[in-house]
Amino acid sequence: MSDSDSSEEDRKARDEFAARLRKKDKEKTRNIATSSDRKAFEEAAKRLKLEVENQEKLIPRLRIESRRKYLEKRKDDKVQELEADILDDEYLFQEDELTERERKERAHKRKLLELAKEHEKARELERVQRYHMPRDVKDSIKDYEEVDEREKKPNYEQKKWEEEQMSSAVFHFGAKQREQQDVEYDLVLDSQIDFIQALSMPGTKERPDERPMTEAQKKRMTIEETQKSLPVYKFKDDLIQAIKDHQVLIIEGETGSGKTTQIPQYLWQAGFTKDGKKIGCTQPRRVAAMSVAARVAEEAGVKLGNEVGYSIRFEDCTSERTVLKYMTDGTLHREFLSEPDLQTYSVMIIDEAHERTLHTDILFGLVKDIARFRPDLKLLISSATLDAEKFSSFFD
Repeated sequence: MSDSDSSEEDRKARDEFAARLRKKDKEKTRNIATSSDRKAFEEAAKRLKLEVENQEKLIPRLRIESRRKYLEKRKDDKVQELEADILDDEYLFQEDELTERERKERAHKRKLLELAKEHEKARELERVQRYHMPRDVKDSIKDYEEVDEREKKPNYEQKKWEEEQMSSAVFHFGAKQREQQDVEYDLVLDSQIDFIQALSMPGTKERPDERPMTEAQKKRMTIEETQKSLPVYKFKDDLIQAIKDHQVLIIEGETGSGKTTQIPQYLWQAGFTKDGKKIGCTQPRRVAAMSVAARVAEEAGVKLGNEVGYSIRFEDCTSERTVLKYMTDGTLHREFLSEPDLQTYSVMIIDEAHERTLHTDILFGLVKDIARFRPDLKLLISSATLDAEKFSSFFD
């Protein structure tokens, strides 16, 4: 076997292994964000069709039940109306004052009233010592009770039992305490009121014209104040301009300065996500990727998984609309298998580079090669403590 055939078999085996690895990860990855692909649309259309069919079957049955309930109420109203009509007729007209036709009409009304009452009594007699079908007279809505938020807390039943025992052990004397209280209000008569001024004077307290802020507005204002108080906010414009002028940028800042949460948002606002591009940011740990993505989504005012998402092993919280993607170093390694040139990314941020894990060191070599043949890809190396000169020489 020649060397060319051997190398060809090696490449074929490598590609097959990469395909198996991608398939295995895809099967184990849990997609949290709602997908909007063709399959989702087909399922939604199917559910809508079933809902329409069920509604068409349900409406006639509801109409019949509504008519039956209406007839029961209508019958009671008519019986009361007939009884009141007979009483009024007997009160206004004596028997000898009526004509023959009016006497027959009065007797007919009495007979109808008697039959209606006997029919109701017969219905009650049917239920004596017999089985009868239960009637749906319960209102399920009234029986529903909202779950108290305190019941969701741990050890709620134990605390509630202790409070009941403590309250039952304490004596309460409401009547005795009432006698000891002072008189709250005195009798005020018109003759006892002394008017000091006849004219009303304008108040000195100014009324605010603005409406009180809602909780969402207060929260948004607090987030904006926090963002402006971070050290990286002062260098926002200079940082964006430096990223536009240079392909590789090394950022060194203290912990809590806003490198991880603010810089991706600045790039998003500056238009680095146009034409369907994304901004990626790697984290050495999966917990950090999840928490940072949740914080950035809250600051941006979007739902986690839409514009801002994260991707870790066995869990993917991204969608087609995601423009800021936080991920672990290992997740980015797997993306290299399916997309070696990272064509969907316009900016890639390698965060916490000073930790120098095995995945991070491998990423440095990969992104260095990509940056050579992709001049449009911006590469940011961020860390709290970093030897900037050595990294600068590494990236040419």
